[in-house]
Amino acid sequence: MSKRTDKKEDVPGLLLVMHDIPPELDAEMNHWYHHEHMAERLAVPGVVSARRYQAIESQPAYMIVYKCDSIDTLLSPEYRRVLDHPTETTRRILPRMENVIRAVCRETWSIGSHVGATAVVVQCKAVEGRKDYARTFIRDTLAQRLRESGDIVSMSLWESDADATDATNSETTRRTAPDHYADWVLIVEGYNRASLSLALHREALLCDGQRDGLLLGAMMRYELMCIYNAHDMAPPVTIGSA
Repeated sequence: MSKRTDKKEDVPGLLLVMHDIPPELDAEMNHWYHHEHMAERLAVPGVVSARRYQAIESQPAYMIVYKCDSIDTLLSPEYRRVLDHPTETTRRILPRMENVIRAVCRETWSIGSHVGATAVVVQCKAVEGRKDYARTFIRDTLAQRLRESGDIVSMSLWESDADATDATNSETTRRTAPDHYADWVLIVEGYNRASLSLALHREALLCDGQRDGLLLGAMMRYELMCIYNAHDMAPPVTIGSA
């Protein structure tokens, strides 16, 4: 069953972050995510869950998706306090992240409720003045054809909010290079990595921007590392502090 919510306050919010990390920091970063950062972020009221992924023959090497009640969660005083008071380890790791793609998004449409072991992330954009055509194409044509392949377990459209992304950018000032921005993102999850990638590449060849209102861009493949739920998290353990 698909869902579509037109009232913005009823739409789930998401923070999408993709990044690389220097090899010498890889182990420390993964330890930090699991033992400190996830608990810290999921303690913010309204942050529901988070998922971490690792790239498969793609870049950036890592992807994390935080799901919230709405994007207002990411604009709240509680979230701002977390951003403005980073731990010692956070201050050490964030500036070293490279090739960062970051966007605050609304999940404006989805189909399926399962989490797949593999995900293909498609950066895309609606043709100017044709957003409704693009949304209709995704819902009524692209999703239906992918469902017929039998390999997807869920599919979602995330539409970014430039103002909300800019308003939550205090972390970006700690990095040596500016973050990149994603406009729209399609995330398609499944259980068969090869056939899912093949089906999406086939659909990309069939897509016509002028006809469908949608421009499909880079496709990146990821495998799921871990799912974190707010109600399951223990209090954060600060790493490396005195």
